[in-house]
Amino acid sequence: MKVTSLFLLLTLNLIPATAFGSFEHRSPDARVEAMGGAGVALENPPFGIYYNPASSAADKNRSAGISYALPFGQSSLDSFYGTLQTNALSFDRNGSAGISWLNYGSSLYNETFTYLTYSTKVAGPLRAGISAGLLDRDTAAKESESTLGINLGVLATLSSSLNLGASIFNLNRPETGTNGENAPSTSFAGMAYKPSTGIVLNAVVEKQEKKDARLRAGGEVRVLSFLNLRAGFTTEPSTFSGGAGFIFKSVQGDIALVRHPELGTGSWYTMRIVF
Repeated sequence: MKVTSLFLLLTLNLIPATAFGSFEHRSPDARVEAMGGAGVALENPPFGIYYNPASSAADKNRSAGISYALPFGQSSLDSFYGTLQTNALSFDRNGSAGISWLNYGSSLYNETFTYLTYSTKVAGPLRAGISAGLLDRDTAAKESESTLGINLGVLATLSSSLNLGASIFNLNRPETGTNGENAPSTSFAGMAYKPSTGIVLNAVVEKQEKKDARLRAGGEVRVLSFLNLRAGFTTEPSTFSGGAGFIFKSVQGDIALVRHPELGTGSWYTMRIVF
């Protein structure tokens, strides 16, 4: 039974990667995943650049983070993430830059992303960002392919309680392989609303090529000075998520659980530091 389940999981995962497009957008942050993956309008260093390249322009501190994701409880599908972000730019006092890396898959199928990100204030409350990087893919047949992906994002702080954000990943739909396959572009648009201190509500619409639009929504409540609780959901498919964040001075640890109706429960673990 375990062998059969693993085969089905691998099949479900590899079909999108080979038939419908490799290098699909992947989400690293346990904080955001606990809130349904609705992160495009959040100011969320350093992992915000995985959801919106413009988000780092809002941060005036240096930050770093690592993350581990275990989708559906299968170690063969796990992902590792790392990111570093800084605002120490001699050529742009309103700008920020970062480097991010992720590795996804197993010996049967493996993807690696390495991105450089730059973002800055454009005008008034509007910030914009771009990330570009190398996408590598390796298969069990020892075939290796590389391509360049471009991502863009904008983030508008309309008030102290409301942000609007939009981003597109794989804007250039880079070709992957020799069969004319292109990495699918994925777009996000949404809002982050803070009705009061310690409460954040998020809603995002996601649209990937050849797939139906899906809603991502969730929220966060600070119940203690060191503890945040979160919950969220998505449509297409319908998933439910929850998690917690633990804060100690400049260090924050987060955990998220996401329940898929057919594939079971996945988990995300994140550690970040601001300095």
